[in-house]
Amino acid sequence: MEENVADALKMAGSVLLFVLGLSISILALTQARESIDIVLSYSDREALTIENDPRYYYISNENDTSRYVGKETIIPAIYRAYKENYKIVFEFPDNYFLFQQLLKDQNGEMVQCDINTIDLSKQVIANDLASRQFLNGIIYGKWDYDTGKTLADYESKFSIIVKNRSTCLYDYLTSKER
Repeated sequence: MEENVADALKMAGSVLLFVLGLSISILALTQARESIDIVLSYSDREALTIENDPRYYYISNENDTSRYVGKETIIPAIYRAYKENYKIVFEFPDNYFLFQQLLKDQNGEMVQCDINTIDLSKQVIANDLASRQFLNGIIYGKWDYDTGKTLADYESKFSIIVKNRSTCLYDYLTSKER
């Protein structure tokens, strides 16, 4: 009889250890799945391409780090540039530019340069709110980022020059669609 009790206790202990091990395994797999879901949600939503369809991205070569986007994805890509820390280069067919900036030339003199890139490494923007204010001005022509602010305040805040520009980037792109 005593042997039966000892065997029953061993079996109960084994079942408890099995249930504990199973619980730990399920917990670990759940955490792994959640981690994978987070990583996938941070991955590029527009990474998929459809070959020979001009509405989607072109397929790049192995050595090509450039990414070509369609008209419908330009503005979301611009807003993600500061968060995801990548550079966007615009190649306009005419003399359109995003903004001008005073930069030093080879002789050390300050010159106004036409800027056609959005690049976090060359533009110092303090935080997410400032980047949205900057981009709203460039994309939509919303210079009044705060109550009572003007174009001069916008230029001063972001150290840029918006010169002779009656067309913001959105209007420019929309006019080229037609």
